[in-house]
Amino acid sequence: MKKFIIQFILLVIVIAVGMFYYLGGASIVPIPFLPQAPKTHQVKINDTVINIEIADTQSKRSKGLGGRASLASSSGMLFVFEKPDKYPFWMKGLNFPLDFIWIKSSEVADILENIQPPAPGVPDSSLQIYTSNTEVDKVLEVAGGFVKAHGIKVGDKIELK
Repeated sequence: MKKFIIQFILLVIVIAVGMFYYLGGASIVPIPFLPQAPKTHQVKINDTVINIEIADTQSKRSKGLGGRASLASSSGMLFVFEKPDKYPFWMKGLNFPLDFIWIKSSEVADILENIQPPAPGVPDSSLQIYTSNTEVDKVLEVAGGFVKAHGIKVGDKIELK
């Protein structure tokens, strides 16, 4: 009788494990409520390589770099738009200065350097709006001082890797 009970328990375990695998319980599925690491790409301006996140949806563009404590010196966020225009940007939720590199057709079209974050408590209606002097199809945000440190200028070519 004891031998029968042990065999029965082992049989139940084998069946349970088999059902688990058969029903897909062992497949690796991302858990939707855990934050996903952003996909990173690279852009190259002259000899400078920058690790970037791409903001190519309205949701990603709205959030941007807001809420982050800092930005690594060789990192940035590339905002991609469907057509050239003078897109407005602000510093809502930013905790560090930024350089804006305005891009049209893989070339630096305009630059705004060392834009400071707003003081705490400034209402959205009082935040300054930044736009380029020309229509662009991309905007690259990098840490303040990056443009000067790397000698980036209008007319430089940009390569997305």
